[in-house]
Order: sequence, then structure tokens, then C-alpha cells
Amino acid sequence: MSKKTETPMTDDTIKAETVKSTAAQTTGKVVEGAREFVRRSAATAKERSDDMFDTTTKFNNGLEGALTKAAKGYLSILGGIAAATHDNFNRALTTVEKLANANSVSDAVRIQADYVRENTTANLAIVREAADTVRETATDGYSMVRENVVSAW
Repeated sequence: MSKKTETPMTDDTIKAETVKSTAAQTTGKVVEGAREFVRRSAATAKERSDDMFDTTTKFNNGLEGALTKAAKGYLSILGGIAAATHDNFNRALTTVEKLANANSVSDAVRIQADYVRENTTANLAIVREAADTVRETATDGYSMVRENVVSAW
């Protein structure tokens, strides 16, 4: 068995042990500080990630609303076109029936002129209505997207 010999305590030995103890304490503080830094960084990253997710969700919901409104406007325009086509066809058939019953060329010209005037007036009203629908849809959609972008960032 070996005997352990103790080093006599001198000023140099005491200083070395003090330095060793201070170094251990300082290292422990640095390690704990690094751990705290990592904890705070992770918490901040999670908070920012959650905020970004919430912002993205709000933006997507707003964009969905704008696109839904645009789709409804588009469908409204398509329905208007179908109705206008149906009305134009019926006006044309009515005019054909009137022309078949015309008693003279001047009567036929008057019937034709009335048809052109009525058809033009009706079609202009339909075009104005479609333009108003497009304008409203575009304005509302733009406003919704703008509000969502502003609130997102």
C-alpha cells in the first residue's frame, strides 16, 4: 500500500488552492450564465415563432375573406352575363314576332329601331352594374388585404 504524503501548507500552496477555488466558482458562474442565456434565447425564439404564427393566421384569414368576396363578385358577374344573354335572346325573339306582324316597311323599321334602342339601354345598364360589382369587389378586396398586411406587420 502506498502512503499519501501531504504537502505542507505554504503561502504558495494556499494561493494555488485559492486560485483553483476561484476558478471553479467563476467557471460555474459562466456555465450557469450560458445556460440562462440559452433558456432566454429559446423562450424568445418560441415567443417570436408564436407571434409569427398568429400573424400569418390572421393574414391568411383576411386573404381568404378577400378571395371569397372576389369569387362571389365573379359569380355575380357570371350570373349577370347569363341573365343578360337570356334577356337579349328573349328581346330578339319578341322583335322577330313583332316584325312578322309588321304591316309595312316603315312599321318594320320602327320595330327594329325600338329593338336596338331597348337592347342598347338594357345592355348599358348591365355593363354599368357589372362595372360597379367589379369596382366594389376590387376595392373591398384591396382594403381587406391592406388591413391584414398592416396588422400583420
